[in-house]
Amino acid sequence: FPSHDRSPEEVVGMLNSYFEVMVTIINKHGGVVDKFVGDAIMAVWGAPNNTDDDAKNAVLACLEMRQALATYNQDRIERGEQAVMMGMGLHAGQVVAGTVGSNDRLEYTVIGDTVNTASRIESATKSFGTDLLISDEVCK
Repeated sequence: FPSHDRSPEEVVGMLNSYFEVMVTIINKHGGVVDKFVGDAIMAVWGAPNNTDDDAKNAVLACLEMRQALATYNQDRIERGEQAVMMGMGLHAGQVVAGTVGSNDRLEYTVIGDTVNTASRIESATKSFGTDLLISDEVCK
């Protein structure tokens, strides 16, 4: 979805409708949306409370998001709009979770090598031409 030839209102409208679909799926599978970064969603499973099924639930969410994107894009194409692409990267490991920021603005988030690795895995989806990459740690 090239935003450079769209009005700001069109971009925001598309992002909001896309986020609505994807956040619903994340929540359904026990994930927590940590933040939105531009057109990306950072979601976490296992923080603040973890379960034995966190990795499985994250994978199930990604698979459902993939299916939902196909439906979302079909609706867009039928309206004469361009399809939206997404890339998802999953990694598992320890993180530091807590409230960070300043006295003027605090937010709960997760930080650490696990988060950075997940971001790099997501970035690699473009190189591999796929919408989902999962680390060995998630598979285990």
